[in-house]
Formats: sequence, structure tokens, C-alpha cells
Amino acid sequence: MIILRKHIGSLMYSWTIYRDGRTVQAFFGVNEPWMLDEDIDEKTEERFTFRFQARRRVKELIAEKQADGYQQEITPDPVPSQEEQLTFHKRATWFAYVLFGVGLIPIVTPWTLSPYVIVILAVPFLIMSTSGKMLPFWVKTMCFISYVLINISYRHAPDIKYLDAGLLLATGVLLWGYMNKSKKRFST
Repeated sequence: MIILRKHIGSLMYSWTIYRDGRTVQAFFGVNEPWMLDEDIDEKTEERFTFRFQARRRVKELIAEKQADGYQQEITPDPVPSQEEQLTFHKRATWFAYVLFGVGLIPIVTPWTLSPYVIVILAVPFLIMSTSGKMLPFWVKTMCFISYVLINISYRHAPDIKYLDAGLLLATGVLLWGYMNKSKKRFST
């Protein structure tokens, strides 16, 4: 969310620009609307085919408003609520259990991992790697590097029987250990 403000006399005019995926919303308002004769509240919403188009439009809107004399207000990034953090924590812990279980399958049974399993695991790995402020950078990096190594070992080193299983187990144990450690901090 970007807030642009401009003072004219005793009135403060503001634009709030918000991008949600491929949608850009712009809101215009005044701090004391009763001092004006007309209603000047304005809301626009634009939808784009691609996210990069929406990002470009936000930059264009900011440049237009700054050319009109508006100044951008620095706003901190939103902090996830406790409920969102708890939900993410539960999902990440279950993902650690899934990694551990999938890593045990080739070790305990005579079967190997299917390529479909590796592809399906890409989605949670991607979610863990792009989780914003929910996980520290080193955990996100570990998840990303682990998936890349699993994918490379599965494609280019199939003769090393337990390499991908070992990577899955190691990643699952490290993620589970971090989530348990953070749960203790989270619950106090």
C-alpha cells in the first residue's frame, strides 16, 4: 500500500494506491471533506492480465501523483497477525512431516520416488521459499537449495539410490527442528 499526500491550505489531499496481484486500486480522499462544497471521494480499480503490468501501472500512478505535488509517505511492511502466523506454522510443520515421510519411503520400502512426487513437492517448497516474513532467510534458502538439489539428483544421479531420500529427510528434520524451536518462542 502506497500513500501519497499533499497539503493545500488547511486541507490534506491523499491518494492511497494498493496492488493485490493483478488488480490496482486507487483511492482519493480529503482529511476534512465537510469544508468542501462537493463530494470528491474517488475510487478506481484496474485489472491487468499480468502482474508485471500491475506493478508498472503502480509506478506510473506514483510518478503522476508526484508530478502533481504529492509526496509519498513511507509505510512499514504489514506484519502478519498472530492467527496467520499460527496457521503458517501448522502448515510448515505438516510439510516437514510430509518431507520426512516421503524421504522414508525409498529407504523402508523397495520403491523409488515417482517423478510426480518430486513435481508435487515443488509447490510447498515454493511456498516455503517465498513466505515473506514468516520464515527467516536462511530457512527459505535451505528449502530452495534443497529442492534444487533433489531435482538435480533425481534427474542426473539416479544411480545414487538414497540421495534424494536423504535430502528430503534432512530438509524435513531441519524444517521440523526450526518449527519446534520457533513454536516454543511463539507460544511464550
